[in-house]
Amino acid sequence: MKKSFTIMLITLLIMTVTGTALAISSFSDVPENHWAYDSVKKLVKAGLVEGYDDNTFRGDRAMSRYEFAIMIDKAMQRYETADDTNKKLIDGLSAEFATELNRLGSRVSKLEAKTKITVGGDTRMRYMVDNPTVNGAKKLHGSDRYDFRQRIKFSGALNDDISWTSRLSTNYGNKFGNTDSSPGSTVYLDIMNITAKNVLGLDSIRVGRSALDVFGNGLMGKPMAVDGVLINDTFGNVKFRGWTGNIKSDTSQGNGLGDSGNANQLTTAEVGFKLADNLNLRTGYYWADVPGTSTANGSGTMNTSVGSFGSSKGWSVSANYKIGKYTLLADYISTTLSDAVTIPSNPKGWSVQFSNSQGPAVYYSAVPLVNPEKVGSDAWSVSYRSLDPGATPSGAGGFDTTAVAYPTNPYNIFTHGNDNVKGLFLAYQKVVAKNMIASLEYQDVKLKNKSLTTLSSDSLDKTYMIKCEFFY
Repeated sequence: MKKSFTIMLITLLIMTVTGTALAISSFSDVPENHWAYDSVKKLVKAGLVEGYDDNTFRGDRAMSRYEFAIMIDKAMQRYETADDTNKKLIDGLSAEFATELNRLGSRVSKLEAKTKITVGGDTRMRYMVDNPTVNGAKKLHGSDRYDFRQRIKFSGALNDDISWTSRLSTNYGNKFGNTDSSPGSTVYLDIMNITAKNVLGLDSIRVGRSALDVFGNGLMGKPMAVDGVLINDTFGNVKFRGWTGNIKSDTSQGNGLGDSGNANQLTTAEVGFKLADNLNLRTGYYWADVPGTSTANGSGTMNTSVGSFGSSKGWSVSANYKIGKYTLLADYISTTLSDAVTIPSNPKGWSVQFSNSQGPAVYYSAVPLVNPEKVGSDAWSVSYRSLDPGATPSGAGGFDTTAVAYPTNPYNIFTHGNDNVKGLFLAYQKVVAKNMIASLEYQDVKLKNKSLTTLSSDSLDKTYMIKCEFFY
């Protein structure tokens, strides 16, 4: 049991034996109009606080500061899984009830939170089957159907306003049986950043390597390893986020050859609005200095055999709509290509996801559908996407790598999951034991515009996946 609950039981025992009630002023009732009630309700909706034993936060009576401290302690222990908005709520609540948290002996007191180093991570193991229909494509076979990923995350605070995060991760292609080669052991830093709050008049600035989590719900995104600068600010009820950085590696960087020095720069600017309690809207613009290329067998940056462009820019709108226990996510992107050859210069892309997940408003599988601490809970999602060639910049595809295939396959769905495709994606997750999630996934990916390829059919690949993840 958590330390705070242990202290609570001891306190109740003392009360029973002595027949006295606590008369400590800090445990007095909190007025029913206090802002903390609304903040805790929001944390409950986000799955960061369970509330009472029946997993509810009733809010139909005045609560003591003691009860608030218990709930805030729970939220503080899940601080790293919260989004920026909920982190601000937790920070405000922990400051308001700091005395109670310290008296209760919370293991994450305000002082500890500012000085400690937190270590966590996750382990993933997968079994995959793919059925490519493209002529010349190979099915996954043998040990190539089994892979793993290991990640270890470190985070801490330098002071009240500056924090840091780093994460070590195995690279893609870590196959069981490859212990004597780099695909079985390559490890790199996929996250490494510093975040400063309340600087230069902004809410926060994050500098370094992070996930590409800055545009819409994730149609244009990446769950790890992009280098750049993110700024967040609030103007009344409007939230702004802007980002600029590198989204693709430069194979010639450092040797002065070929495209050495090409920044492959992406810049985004986006504002978010809350139109209703159950509806959030975002709209933004992007500029990408990332060219589009093609080859005869569809192995260029685009999933085509013809065409090219120099750079791209475009606007997007995204929505997050809550319908009871269900969530509908939707993204739309309209792009303009510079120096487009053979392909349309104004590609479009859109995606939707319908789910009963109560997690963050991000497309699966960037985040889990379930809370790994809630044993027996489960969730599902159904998503569909449709993207023209060049609709999103190469290296910023939110659905790239979600379907697995040999990278050398023509019109490969592993690296072209976001270009000239239309695809159905089904997923189901269940927490089979505390901090252990089992998942089933299915994808059916087809070509969006077959006329820009040499293929006689629009069918590309169907993939099936069984996955187990362990969190700690």
